[in-house]
Amino acid sequence: MAIVVQKFGGTSVATIDKIKHVAEIVARSRSKGDKIIVVVSAMAGVTNKFVAYARSLNTDEGDPEYDCVVASGELVTAGLLAIALKNIGVEARSYSSWQVPIVTDNNYGHAVIRKVDPANLAANMSSEGVSVVCGFQGISSENRVTTLGRGGSDLTAVAIAAAIGADLCEIYSDVDGVYTVDPNFYHNARKIDEINYHEMLEMAAQGAKILQEQSVAYAMKSSVTVRVASCFVDGSGTLISGKASSRDFCGLAITPSLSQLRVICQRNPESCSTILEEHHIGTEIVKNSNPNRIDLLVDRRKAATALNILKNCHNVESLRQVVAQKHLSRVSVVGSSITATTVDSIVNLLNEKKIEILGLTMTDHRIGLTLLRDQLLESVTLLHRYCGLGQ
Repeated sequence: MAIVVQKFGGTSVATIDKIKHVAEIVARSRSKGDKIIVVVSAMAGVTNKFVAYARSLNTDEGDPEYDCVVASGELVTAGLLAIALKNIGVEARSYSSWQVPIVTDNNYGHAVIRKVDPANLAANMSSEGVSVVCGFQGISSENRVTTLGRGGSDLTAVAIAAAIGADLCEIYSDVDGVYTVDPNFYHNARKIDEINYHEMLEMAAQGAKILQEQSVAYAMKSSVTVRVASCFVDGSGTLISGKASSRDFCGLAITPSLSQLRVICQRNPESCSTILEEHHIGTEIVKNSNPNRIDLLVDRRKAATALNILKNCHNVESLRQVVAQKHLSRVSVVGSSITATTVDSIVNLLNEKKIEILGLTMTDHRIGLTLLRDQLLESVTLLHRYCGLGQ
C-alpha cells in the first residue's frame, strides 16, 4: 500500500466528461490498495476568465480580493470531482485551502507556502475517504485566501505530498512526460524517462511549461518523488527524483517571446533583477549607460506579474514595457557539465549558420541564448542535434 498524491491540471478537468474520466483514474488507483489524495486545478479557461473580470474592475495581483476571485475556479472543480467519485462508489469530500489548512505568507498573487498541516487529510485517509483539495490556493495570516502564482496547483500537490509523507506525487496533464524540448514546437523532441531535480529545476526556470518552477524546488528540498504523466494516454511518464543520473545535456528550454521592461530607480537598479529572481521570474539585463536605469528581458507571459511586483518597490521611480524593435526569444541548453569550452562550441555552431546571438548567460547547468524569434526554430534544430538529444 502506498500513499499517492495525484494532481490533475485544467485540461484534464475541462469538461464534465473529463472530470468523470479523472474519477475513474482515481478509482483505479484506489482499487490497487493505494491511499489517494487528489489536487485539482480550475477547469481550462476558467481562471483566465476570472482574471479578466477582476482586471475589468481595475484590480490585479496584490489585492486580496483579486485572489478571492481567481481562486474560486478550483472550488468548483473540487466539488464536481468529489461528486463524480461518489457517483461511482468512492467515498470522497472536497477541501479548500483553509480546510486543510495550507498556510502562506501575505504576498497576494504569488504567495509562498509556510506550512501544510496534514492532520485533516490524514484523518480522512484513515477512514478510506479520498480528499479532493483545491490547488493554487492558500490561507494567509490575515485569514484571507491567497494564490500561489500560475501553475500553483503543482506546488500544492508537492507540498501536500511532503507534509503527508507520500510515496509518490503524480502530476497529470495533457502531456505524457517531460521532453527534451517542447514537442508542440519541435516535432523531433524525445520524451525523457527520468530526470534529476537540478536538471528539471533549470528546465522549469527557463520556460519548460510542464511543471511550475517552485514546485520542483519544493520537491527537491523535501525529497518528494514526482511523476509527470498524461491522463489521456497510457504510459510511464517521466520520473523526477534525486536518484536520476546526470547527463552532459538533458534538454532545451525555450521562451518563445521576451518582453523588455525599462525601470528607473533612485539607486541600485540591479536590485530589480534580484527581486524578480526571488519571485521565480528569470531576467536578463540589457546593458545601457544610465546608472539609474535597468532594462530587463523577461518571459512575455510573466511581464504583467513582473510589472506588478516592481511597482510596489520603494526604490522604483518609473517603469514601463518597451516596444521592442526586434522580436526576441530565448533558448537555454540545460545539462550537468556546462563549461567555457561548451559555450565556445555552441557559439561557433550558431555563428557558422549566421544566427545572431543577442545575449548570452551561463551557469554550471545552463547556457541561455537570446536570439531573434524568426531564428528560434533553426537554432533549436541545430542545438538538439549538437547535444545528442534525439538519441
